Amino acid sequence: MQMKQGHCDYQQGFQHELAFYQKCMKSILLSSITLPGEIVSKAFLASRAVDIEIEQSLAQMLILPHAVPYFTVSAHTLPIASMQHHLLRALDVMQVLHEAGWIHADLKQEHFVEYHGQVKLIDFEQVQSMTQQVKTEMNATPRYMAPELFHGEVKTIQTDIYALGIIFYEWLSGQRLSAKSYTDWAYLHCQRLQIELPEKLLGFQSLLLKMLAKHKEARFDNICAIKHALVSEIV
Repeated sequence: MQMKQGHCDYQQGFQHELAFYQKCMKSILLSSITLPGEIVSKAFLASRAVDIEIEQSLAQMLILPHAVPYFTVSAHTLPIASMQHHLLRALDVMQVLHEAGWIHADLKQEHFVEYHGQVKLIDFEQVQSMTQQVKTEMNATPRYMAPELFHGEVKTIQTDIYALGIIFYEWLSGQRLSAKSYTDWAYLHCQRLQIELPEKLLGFQSLLLKMLAKHKEARFDNICAIKHALVSEIV
């Protein structure tokens, strides 16, 4: 359950996510990849005698059902075909989001969940319409930030693809990237990132290299192209 409270940035993020869920509830396409949220008012909760402390300024709340994190299963316990299928399912939901005209703009491994046998996306505080080609304040997570974001460029499909590449790389390798500061993350993504996979997984190497290209022009153009490469190149 998410509420409008706390720091002003959090409140703005909540209002932004709330507006996105309101759009999802009117879109069959978007509702297929998001959790079935319910927007309720403080008065509604009071009428149900819900025992929770609620700020007086709170007007609405977004209630989401529990869902299982999608990438918690260890890749090393799966055969190659199952790893491929696991990644394809994540790509499916990203393709729907992009084809509906949106970029997530803050992808993390934790933002993929499984609910009733379906992969879903969560946490849309930073979601952007693809028509919103304007610079925003730096509100991405450094671990997943594409190099161009450290130079103040706008978020695009390619920044989503880069973040997804980091998610895939960490899941396949079983290792988490590390840096001690924002500056260190910038050096890592802009200069030092090296893709190193165990021999068993070298079939995924070219896919990751193109998802994680330092220059966005060298990355895949869209999710469909990634899916094609994943199916055709991984054997």
